[in-house]
Amino acid sequence: MLENLTSKYSIYVYAENKPPNLLVSRIKVAIFRALKTSVYQVIMLPRQEVKRVSRQILGNDRTVVFCEDVHSLKAARKELSNIRGCVFVLLVVPTSYSGWGAYTDVWAKGLVENLDADTIILTDSDLSRRVIDSKLKHFRADVRLIMPAPFSDGNNESDSSTDGIWTFEKAKIAHETQSLNYSGPGWGFEERSKNDANLPLIDKTERVNSILPQEIEAANLEVISQILAPKKLIGNPLNIGILGTKLTFIDELSRDLAQNTSSKVILDDWPHLGAPPNATLSAGILESSDVVIGEWARPNNFWIQERAKSDTRLIVRAHRYEVTVDFPHKIDMNRYFGGVVIVPWVGRTLVQKFNWPIEKMVYIPNYVNSRYFHRPKLDGSEFTLGIVGITPDLKRLDLAIDLLERLRMTDLRYALRVRGNLPTDHINWHKQPLQAEQWGCILHRIESNPLLRNSVHFDLPGRDMASWYQQIGVILSMSDLEGSHVALAEGVASGALPIARRWPGIETLWPDEFIYDDLESATESILNSRNKQVRERQVSTFQKLKCLDQDRVLQAWWDLINGRIKEAQQSFGPIDWESPLYEKIVF
Repeated sequence: MLENLTSKYSIYVYAENKPPNLLVSRIKVAIFRALKTSVYQVIMLPRQEVKRVSRQILGNDRTVVFCEDVHSLKAARKELSNIRGCVFVLLVVPTSYSGWGAYTDVWAKGLVENLDADTIILTDSDLSRRVIDSKLKHFRADVRLIMPAPFSDGNNESDSSTDGIWTFEKAKIAHETQSLNYSGPGWGFEERSKNDANLPLIDKTERVNSILPQEIEAANLEVISQILAPKKLIGNPLNIGILGTKLTFIDELSRDLAQNTSSKVILDDWPHLGAPPNATLSAGILESSDVVIGEWARPNNFWIQERAKSDTRLIVRAHRYEVTVDFPHKIDMNRYFGGVVIVPWVGRTLVQKFNWPIEKMVYIPNYVNSRYFHRPKLDGSEFTLGIVGITPDLKRLDLAIDLLERLRMTDLRYALRVRGNLPTDHINWHKQPLQAEQWGCILHRIESNPLLRNSVHFDLPGRDMASWYQQIGVILSMSDLEGSHVALAEGVASGALPIARRWPGIETLWPDEFIYDDLESATESILNSRNKQVRERQVSTFQKLKCLDQDRVLQAWWDLINGRIKEAQQSFGPIDWESPLYEKIVF
């Protein structure tokens, strides 16, 4: 078989002599059923033999490696990770809820230690995906769902050693509105009735068996096809280096550029603004890169422009913060091919205040992985407001509290969830008088006001935002000032209704339909959205905005990286860079 490898094939790596995992085996069956009509040649081999095929696949244009466990993934990465265009997929089926402590850690430890953001994960349910997200909070895992093959015999599940595992597996196929109950005796020690509508016990195979086999295979084939042959951007693969501090706004973009172009993208994250932690390593990236992107218009770009080869295409990307300081004056735009801004008003400031050349300015919105956020909302989410990040004080959590209070005067079902670090988590927070005053007033209001008591919930920070957004029906942007407000974009992509205060520059990024000038109109809009048809129509319209089209953003970046600057400028333009800073953009 090895002698007949085609240019498109997949490898399935498994652990030889290891007892089969029934749950993983069901996904494996579903994968192979989905693959049977594809043009890919499928090769199964134990992880001990991965090295044997590494030389055979050099030069092939697409290789997908499915790994049955973490050890298989490690073996495959060791031998195949240097092959351009190689995609790794790991099968993961959690065995417990995320709050089960050490029991959960048994299967999660390997994920935390060995997975990175480039690994695609296949799992069996939305519940499993939420559990995986909770364990991989340090990056946004690319978790996709594949419908497992039905059990051939309902008795197969009786092998579970504890009722807890059984309950977890049953919860995967339960509807979100159904409550699972402990199978012990009821209130009066009577046996729980299986027919009791208030205490439903769900047949484990009922929902799977209600779907036709051909429907299951068609759905799984679509998932597998997206992995095997994602939309490929036209052009030869390149070596791309991204250098700068705080690369969390560009890491998903870099990953998806690599996957869609077979390019090699290296992130060099600096802990300090002025110089890299390892100058030799960073210099090596400059030497080997066809294109170098300086993330943030900060001193990292001085370092880049002084050391990069003259034929290396340099690109700098600016956010809001940079136009409030003097850094952009020191960037030699004669050395840079293009200057990317995440919002038009920042670009206008760079042109009008810092004299950046108009012909090099490109507006490309922050990359939002809309497919990652597109998950079903939990029932009742329409009554949950969400705000992400409340420090510093300009994020204005106090205004979100005002809005919540006004809503609860009419409907007590409304609540607010706050995601991110608290002010007290930051060093010397109390030395910021406005922040300290704001936080103290908020705490007092939540505790003393009957309308607010028990209605505001604080959630720990993490990158697992898609799971968090499933419970959020309204995403808030209450800030005094923002650049583009990524959280607002992510909330809209998730299907939440956007409610934004008119902060300076918002008209250059978002349409008037969800920008509000006063508390009363924002309250009225949210209350009106209790009508399901109204809410769905609004959300559907907002999700079609160009700035949320991740394929368009990828294409614009790929055009720019390849030197097609006019095409990149047209993707989200044209923009009149000499107009007043906050002049409205036509959407």
